[in-house]
Amino acid sequence: MSSYLISVPGKSFLAGEYLVLKGGPGLVFASSPRFELQAQPGSGLVEGILPQSPAGKLISADFDFYKSWDLKFIDPHFGEGGWGASTAQFLSVFALKAGGADSLGISELLSSYWKYAWDGEGFRPSGADLIAQYKGGLSSFAKETNQIFEYSWNFNDIDFAIVPTGKKLPTHEHLKILADFDEGPLEAPMRVLLEGLKSGSSMEFVEGVRQYSEKLTGMNLVASHTSALMQQMKDQPGVLAVKGCGAMGADVIFVAFQSEYRERFSKYIGSAHLSRGLEVQREG
Repeated sequence: MSSYLISVPGKSFLAGEYLVLKGGPGLVFASSPRFELQAQPGSGLVEGILPQSPAGKLISADFDFYKSWDLKFIDPHFGEGGWGASTAQFLSVFALKAGGADSLGISELLSSYWKYAWDGEGFRPSGADLIAQYKGGLSSFAKETNQIFEYSWNFNDIDFAIVPTGKKLPTHEHLKILADFDEGPLEAPMRVLLEGLKSGSSMEFVEGVRQYSEKLTGMNLVASHTSALMQQMKDQPGVLAVKGCGAMGADVIFVAFQSEYRERFSKYIGSAHLSRGLEVQREG
């Protein structure tokens, strides 16, 4: 029996968080550095995956298969929130059982994820981030239509950075207590920024990001510490739009800026490099 190295990109919601919970599109980019799962023939040892996580529950439920493997999950972010470690774990473990990236069915992947990631309480996770990490690059997914669209960053005049807040909000806990909301205000800004991506209009894209961020703030869906950091970022030269990413925007902040100011944000650029999707490498 061969060993495997399974590699999954990080992720952040550029836009569409909360909208995806109502079936709308979520725009997610897959980023470096990448998560890794080392799988080798063994006796069922698991390192770096908690038993109560979706991946841990999947392993427990299908232990007849996983008991023949020793698994080690490597998080390049060392537990820092906002990068999709939980979904990366699930995708990796699921891909090992499926026999590789080419063998995955999206419907089966989502059904299995929801089975182990949601206990029926509160909002069900959208799975948009899981699909984004599977596909890689910059993509949108809407469960209502089951459509996946892939985009390119075709803007020469603007660039972006992902800035960690230093805080972490467990998304699954947030979704359990999240009150129902009207997603209507989020739909128009989402259309604007997606159209900007499609047409290559950086100003339209930036305006959509601004509007979406403002709507989230107006709906009280931005953490206080994120709001404070966003204000600091807005005051920086060259900054065009600032937006919290994911649940309450708590973990990371998306910053769009004029390309000539790239050096000012250089220490954050590494996490803004678009990365390929799921890869399964057989070793030996």
